[in-house]
Amino acid sequence: MFRIGIHDDSESVRLTIEGKLTRPCAIELENCWQTVMVAEPLKSIVVNLAAVTFVDSECREVLIRMRRQGVRLVPTGCLMKAIVEQIDAEVAQEALCSGISI
Repeated sequence: MFRIGIHDDSESVRLTIEGKLTRPCAIELENCWQTVMVAEPLKSIVVNLAAVTFVDSECREVLIRMRRQGVRLVPTGCLMKAIVEQIDAEVAQEALCSGISI
C-alpha cells in the first residue's frame, strides 16, 4: 500500500508518505510534488518519510530530484535515515562540484 497525505500550513506544505515506494509510486509522487510546487511556489516543502518501508531506485531518483529543488526530507528509522543521508551527501557533492550552495 502507498499513500500520500498533504498538509498545508502558513509556512510550508508537508507531504506524509506511507508504504513501499516502488515504480508505480514514483509517477504519483512526482505528480504530487509538481502539483504542490505549482500551487504553492513560495512555500517550503517538507516530505515526512516516517512510514516508508522500502524505496526502489526509481523512487530514490524522485527523492533526489526533490532534494535538489530544496525539498526537506524527514526520515524516521534506520533504513530511511540511511537513505536520506545518502541522498543528502549525493546532492551536496553535486552542488560542491558545480559551485552551488544548498
